[in-house]
Amino acid sequence: MDKKYAKNGKSKAFLKRNMYYIIMGVCILAIGAMITVALLTQDKADPVITDPTPVAEDPTNDPVVNDPVVTNPVTEPPEPIVFTLPSDNDVIKDYEMDTVVWWSTLKLYKVHNGIDFGGTENDSVVAAYAGTVSEVGYDALEGNYVKIDHGDGLTTYYGSLSDPVVVTGQTVDAGTVLGNMSASSTAELLQGPHVHFSVFVDGQVADPYEYFPEGDK
Repeated sequence: MDKKYAKNGKSKAFLKRNMYYIIMGVCILAIGAMITVALLTQDKADPVITDPTPVAEDPTNDPVVNDPVVTNPVTEPPEPIVFTLPSDNDVIKDYEMDTVVWWSTLKLYKVHNGIDFGGTENDSVVAAYAGTVSEVGYDALEGNYVKIDHGDGLTTYYGSLSDPVVVTGQTVDAGTVLGNMSASSTAELLQGPHVHFSVFVDGQVADPYEYFPEGDK
């Protein structure tokens, strides 16, 4: 009995001295077991599947191959507007907006916003460019007149005509007869039969010579 008691006492003393290390060892073993179980469970839940067949690249996904070649369209410059002379007769009073000229009828000097072509009452006056007759009328100073709208703000004016042979709204071509020269312009009465030809761009006086053929400037 004494030997057995002594043996049991030594065991209890050993456990008491090493209890901390024993508990730590048990905890480490438990943690290791939990990690092992977790890894085994994850391997079974998420198997890795590999496809041995290589996937060929789709050449259509290449942005360089698919991008179409974009070229800027070539825009041709607009053709310059070239007038037909409203009359083949001589110029008797020139366009002059930079200096004043003598107006024999009015007995004064002032600018002249057009070109006066002289002639007789049998001489025809024609449209300088294609367009639409925008106005036909009479002015106390300018006499009978015709205005033609050529689009894009360009207008031509023909004053001191005899009775015009065109009407408002009529479409005309370059060379269409508008009427004959006359002395109906009281502001230029002493000049005799003629046509007063003016050009306007957006309502502002323009130089008619800018629109005539090179040889007629």
